[in-house]
Amino acid sequence: MKNRQVALMLSVPPHCRDKLRQMAARRNFHNPERVTSASTIARELVLEGLERFEKMETNLAPTEE
Repeated sequence: MKNRQVALMLSVPPHCRDKLRQMAARRNFHNPERVTSASTIARELVLEGLERFEKMETNLAPTEE
């Protein structure tokens, strides 16, 4: 099955938005062939955070003995 994505609106404080923009600008400076946006980085961070959270939940789940 194809990796389908859906839109999600995310609101962050201005200082977070600015930090994401700075991170994107750095990536674009280091690799101008591939344009990265603040929203792309936010998406990566959300997905990484969810993955970590799922692993943490798995480790906290009670084991059957």
